[in-house]
Amino acid sequence: MAKDNEVSLKGLDTFSKQFLLSGDQNARKGEPEYITVGEGQKISPAALKHYDEERAKAFMLRAGSFTEDLIAFIVEQKKMRDLDDVAAIFALALANINLRNAYGNPRGNAEKTTPQERDGLLAEFDAICMGAQEYFDANAEDA
Repeated sequence: MAKDNEVSLKGLDTFSKQFLLSGDQNARKGEPEYITVGEGQKISPAALKHYDEERAKAFMLRAGSFTEDLIAFIVEQKKMRDLDDVAAIFALALANINLRNAYGNPRGNAEKTTPQERDGLLAEFDAICMGAQEYFDANAEDA
């Protein structure tokens, strides 16, 4: 369990882990599950800009690869279940609605999530989706 001054490394790409562990003396003992957050690293603006650019590239590669796998799975399932396009689109829309609802209630218990927390999380989900739409619009060949 993480302490208040610790951050989990789970799910981070290799570049981000290396960046965060670069000043951590415990990193020499193997990759820790959490790192302790202190006052922050002393880093030049150029190095921080480079980190942000590399992190964005790594994110897009990981997310893009996952998207390709999801599309392949959907095509496979659509064929296997003999679904038409309308049924497949309905199922995907319903899945996304469920994902949004779950994102807005991360603890799985509506009583534990305040209305303000839920509104904030749903706004975050919507912003992520808008970012994906903007990325698609900027990068799709036939859009």
